[in-house]
Parts: sequence; C-alpha cells; structure tokens
Amino acid sequence: MLLRIEFTKLWRKPRTYLGFAGMAALIGLMFVGMKLGHPFRHIEETLERHFIVSGSFLNAEFIAKHLIHGVIFTFLPLFTAMVFGDLIASEAADGTMRTMLCRPVSRIRVGVAKYLTGVGYVGALTFGTGLGAFLAGWLVFGKGNLVVVDNGIWIFTEADAIPRLIAAYGLAAVSMLTVGSIAFALSSLLSNANGSIIGAMVAMYGLAVIGEIEYFEFLKPYLFTSHMDSWRGLFADPIKTGDIWRAVGVMLIYSAVFCAAGLVVFRRKDVLS
Repeated sequence: MLLRIEFTKLWRKPRTYLGFAGMAALIGLMFVGMKLGHPFRHIEETLERHFIVSGSFLNAEFIAKHLIHGVIFTFLPLFTAMVFGDLIASEAADGTMRTMLCRPVSRIRVGVAKYLTGVGYVGALTFGTGLGAFLAGWLVFGKGNLVVVDNGIWIFTEADAIPRLIAAYGLAAVSMLTVGSIAFALSSLLSNANGSIIGAMVAMYGLAVIGEIEYFEFLKPYLFTSHMDSWRGLFADPIKTGDIWRAVGVMLIYSAVFCAAGLVVFRRKDVLS
C-alpha cells in the first residue's frame, strides 16, 4: 500500500519526467550529429587498416553501447539525484510530511517505501534510456554486429551483443543507485531538495577526482566511482567476471550504507512543518 502511494506521488511530479525528456532529447541530438557529421571517423580508419570493410558499423547495438560513455558520469546521475533528493526533502519543505507521519505507520516503513520508489525510477530511467537508443538506432541504422574499438578490436554477433548490452545497462543502474542513495541520505538530513542533489553530485565528482590523484591511489579500489565504468569489461572476451562482481559488491555496499544512514536520520528527524 505504502509503495503504491509513493509510486503514485512520484509519477505525478513533473520533475520525474525531466529525466526521460532529457535523455530523449540527448538521443535525438546524438542522431542529428551522426547524420550531419562524422564523429566516428577514427573508428572507421582503424577498421580499414585491419579489415576490408563492407557496409557500416553504425547500428542499434553500437548506438546503445556508445551512449553509456556520455551519460554515465553526467546526465544519468544528475536525473537520479534529482528524484532521490526530492523523496524526503521536498515533502518536509512543503509541509506534507508531518501529515503523512501522523498515520499509524512506522517511519522506517515510510522511508523504505520511498527508497524502493527511487530504485524503481533508476531501473526505468536507465533501461529506458538504453531501450530508446537501441530502438532509435534500429529505426535509423538497422541492427547487426557490434564493433568495439577499445584495447583492441572486438566484433560481437547480434546474439552475443544484446545480452552484454543488457548487462551493461544493469551495471549502469547499480552505479546510479549508489548516487541516488547518497542523495537519499542527504534528503533525509536536509529540508532542501536542491542541496541533496548538489551534495550527491559533488560527492560523486569529488571521489572521482580523489581516485585520480596519485597520493590517494591506494583508496581507488574502495571508491564507488572507480567502478562506475566496470561495464566496459563486458565488451571484451573473455569477461572478467570476478572484476564485475567486485565492482557490483562495492557499489551495493555504498548503496546499503547510505540507505541505512538515510533511514536512521529520517527515523530521528524532527518534522516541524
């Protein structure tokens, strides 16, 4: 019941749809750039040096894979933080939280329902983005083998590429959940959704910068930002499953810690309005 109520409230907020609208606009702009420009000339030149190329490597699989590069550290975490940061802080600021907590339902149950609503949004936005890119690519360029130029040249058949793409977007969703969990914890602490969004984005970029500083290199394996691009390992053969599961484990630990912190703060929070 609580979960259904939270989902209903989420999908009634205009901010919820900004992520889907933004990603749709980004995909559209990407296709305009591909049709009018030649952004992948370097890949074409690399292939021509090693193979006799017939046709084009541009297809639905390539578009869906390429899109992750541009959104994993930019638009996806931003839209995720917007929703998670809004879950508690906005209701506390609007004055509706106090009325909700007057019901005979524990705060933990309310907090868990809100968090699970955010989890659902992350899944819908991440996989929706991948599906949208794939369908648009299929419509414009068709389907085919996936060509990857990254530490070598990899060519995956369509039957092999699609499961890898699904898994890649699954890993992207896990990393977005980590960013969202930070925003959720800040949302329970603050009464300003914008502060939660900014705090989550600063935490993500801050840890990413720390991971690139040589002095802090010993911390890099323990920073969730170091594992946000673990999806790249899915487009090699063989797949290093140990590295993939290690990345998932680190990101889920961060998510669990910040989710628990958010629930503890929310349980003790004084709601005065």
